[in-house]
Amino acid sequence: MSASLLQAVVIAAIVAWSAWFALHRLLPVTTRRLQARLLAPLDRAGMPAWLRTLGARLQPKATTGASCGDGCSSCGGCSAAQARPVDAPLPLAFRPRKTH
Repeated sequence: MSASLLQAVVIAAIVAWSAWFALHRLLPVTTRRLQARLLAPLDRAGMPAWLRTLGARLQPKATTGASCGDGCSSCGGCSAAQARPVDAPLPLAFRPRKTH
């Protein structure tokens, strides 16, 4: 394997991982569904046991409802952190320069 091919494979792996990470961070529900859909064929009756175990381990964890990370604010727990309304302007603080 030449050095340029190895470099291309490593860069492709890094780009693929970073794209998946960004998608998972920005669209968590969509990536969870995609991951479950891609791994569903591994959990069929005709598959070997080790492949079924691998598919079961890689399946995303089931969510029980809204969590603090999804931004729905259905529990009211996030309202304490956001005491200021979203459209309210931020106050400016002017500090004089120190002159020597």
